[in-house]
Amino acid sequence: MTAPPAIELDSVTVGYDRRTVCRDVTLRVAEGSFTVFIGPNGCGKSTLLRTVARVLRPSGGRVAVLGRDARGYSRRQYARTVGLLPQGVEAPAGMTVTDLVLRGR
Repeated sequence: MTAPPAIELDSVTVGYDRRTVCRDVTLRVAEGSFTVFIGPNGCGKSTLLRTVARVLRPSGGRVAVLGRDARGYSRRQYARTVGLLPQGVEAPAGMTVTDLVLRGR
């Protein structure tokens, strides 16, 4: 039996207000794999990550984590399963990366 993908996007469309940034994106990321999003500024890399983290809600399609629809998790369950550490966030002085990650969980 094959394990479900760790992250799965099926025909996801997402954007800001009335501007679509990513349209009809389908992606499967296997558990334990290493995946990289590469592209020019403004092409939707961070938008997709924010969608997986449930910071943004897709206007179409479905996001699943570990074989389960992302909308089916409580906020607490999802925060224990998925985390996002944006590139631009500054940690308070003296805080270790471990402390910052634990604070987000």
